[in-house]
Amino acid sequence: GLDPLTVTDIQLDGNGSSAFSHTWDGAEFTLEYGESTSFEVNFTPAAWLEYDIDLLFTSNDQEDPELPVDTLGTGAEDASYEQSFTQDYFDEVDVMWVVDNSCSMDEELQEVRDNFAAFVAEFSDLELDYHLAVITTDMDNPSHSGRIQGAVITQDSSDPSAEFLTYVDQGSSGSGSERGFDSTKAALSEPLISADNAGFMREDAALSVIVVTDENDSSSMSTSSFVSWFQGLKTDNEKLSFSAICGDRMTGCSSGDVWSGSFLQATGGDKYIDASEDTDGIFASICTENYDEALQHLSLTAAGMTVSFILDYEPSSLSDVVVTVEGSDIINDSDNGWTYQADTNSIVFHGTAIPGPGETVYVSYPVSDSCN
Repeated sequence: GLDPLTVTDIQLDGNGSSAFSHTWDGAEFTLEYGESTSFEVNFTPAAWLEYDIDLLFTSNDQEDPELPVDTLGTGAEDASYEQSFTQDYFDEVDVMWVVDNSCSMDEELQEVRDNFAAFVAEFSDLELDYHLAVITTDMDNPSHSGRIQGAVITQDSSDPSAEFLTYVDQGSSGSGSERGFDSTKAALSEPLISADNAGFMREDAALSVIVVTDENDSSSMSTSSFVSWFQGLKTDNEKLSFSAICGDRMTGCSSGDVWSGSFLQATGGDKYIDASEDTDGIFASICTENYDEALQHLSLTAAGMTVSFILDYEPSSLSDVVVTVEGSDIINDSDNGWTYQADTNSIVFHGTAIPGPGETVYVSYPVSDSCN
């Protein structure tokens, strides 16, 4: 406007305003048309937070007698930043295991048999309403080809572990053309889903598919085509995951030695790994020496839980990171504690330290970054 503007007050307004100050001396001042004045606003945060307050001007302006100016500040040098997470989970989950029953799978299936207790134990501890079923990668044998082998296992089964070990032991005389994608699609589509496999997949339950193989997928469909079909099974894609225990990407893997009689060898399972990444599932090397941990993580992923929590910022000092679960301090330990994964900037929990359903995780860590 053309009339003189008289400013009578300048206030810092909002939660966090104590982190700001200004150099205005408090004296009323008047600005004629075309005139201006200046003063400093200082930002001295005590913690690594995002501050959003108003610089509130009071004047004789007839339209805006109180004018708020948005005032933002972020961060502090090596201050403590705190994040909280809640461990989500699904009450109901349907898990389909797709097992390679070709001639090369003897050693690998024995590892699964020996360590499956870790998978079932997690489901039992979580008290989930679950369905477990087993199919094979064999699409040449009409009695397989996506058909559930044995029965659907539930939490009401008399001995879930024993039943699974019986059904997962499909031998090694199946087709050498391992078609995990085709088998999964056949199992969860008509006519099988309403006939041989009826009662497995529930409308409101989460769905998890886990493939165990030492070969890449030989199905005619591409990974993108499979993932597109798979995600169409549920309206909520967060209730879907595809995971794989297979050979490492591209080069495959091996473990043990031929002299001991225990030698595992697998080609790269690239298609399966891609599908797991596209559906927020997980990949575990079939040559791993830690099958119990791999199966534990698979069970948690199937239940909608996680062992990895991504941080907003990169910690400037790992020795000063503090992690608590439900108020209890968790130690930095790769067996029963937490570790930091630099490539994903994540806190990863292990063993007995993995947060339970609905539990709250707090992570406090120092951050060094430039102020905005």
